[in-house]
Amino acid sequence: MKAFLQYALVLLTMIAAAWFVIPRRYDIAYPRDIKPQFDKYIRRVYAKDIDERRPDIVLLGDSMLYPAVDAAVLSQKLNESVMAIGLPGSASTLWYLIVKNNIVETNHPPKTLVIFFRDTMMTVPGYRVTGRYFEQIDEFATPRDEELVKKAYINQMNPLEKWAEAWFPPYGSRWSVRQGIDSRLRYILPDSLLDCDKACMDNAMEAVFGSQNMDLSFLSDALAAADDYLYSRAALDFDAQVGESFLPDLIQITKERGIQLVLVRMRILRFTAPGSEPPGLRAYNEKFARYLAANGVIYLDYSDEARLTRDDFSDSLHFGPSGKAIFTPILAEDLLSAGR
Repeated sequence: MKAFLQYALVLLTMIAAAWFVIPRRYDIAYPRDIKPQFDKYIRRVYAKDIDERRPDIVLLGDSMLYPAVDAAVLSQKLNESVMAIGLPGSASTLWYLIVKNNIVETNHPPKTLVIFFRDTMMTVPGYRVTGRYFEQIDEFATPRDEELVKKAYINQMNPLEKWAEAWFPPYGSRWSVRQGIDSRLRYILPDSLLDCDKACMDNAMEAVFGSQNMDLSFLSDALAAADDYLYSRAALDFDAQVGESFLPDLIQITKERGIQLVLVRMRILRFTAPGSEPPGLRAYNEKFARYLAANGVIYLDYSDEARLTRDDFSDSLHFGPSGKAIFTPILAEDLLSAGR
């Protein structure tokens, strides 16, 4: 009992100290605004590219896009110019921002926008919006993006989280604390012990941990584990999710600019074994398809495409060269048949 009381006293003392030190160290006033703070800068690189290239079709997706679609071949088969935007780690929230603050804001918007996704990605606004993903979101968001703040952040928090964000500095300032610790470990110690400054350390980290040394199978497994959220009971409840997602917003803003929206559900190898598909995924997809049809969106579902076998993948998510060679003509044919 005495040991527990001593532990509790030490813990309370540390919390009290953190409550006092953290707000002053990081110049954050408490209670703090729980809304994420976006800067005023908007990255408009894609708007500039679209106005310069004037593509008829824009393809948008995450790291699955470039290994799956040969834009040059697709352009040739459709007899239309094609521009691809594939952002590793991106999801529906970032795609919504790119469409809203770049694609529809151009002087020469494309005739067709094709978004590539997997399973429930289009109706989970809280997916890939925090941590390192927040930096991507901030690049394309503005402080006036209230719909973004509400759907991607505020609606994802329970009352306890909201209280902790507003009133509890060790939680509310956790990313600032983490970045401070990371910076000291990454730069200060190597500089003092090895005479390796920031530029030297960044080069060393890239040489050791860069993409050229990455085990793609391990990366694929990590992505698959992170994707568990897409198959949770909440994510598979289409009726509850769709109204709070960015899907209705994407449909509205593309319609207003006369852009035909096409959604492409990609094939992956996660649920190829019999009986491995999560309960509710099929029902979710049926409701998803009906919703898109009712709103004038073309839906192409390749999740069960038999012509794409395991040999056509480089890992469980990404196509290999043969997969791209097979999938691109299939996509072109289906886009032509859909009359977009």
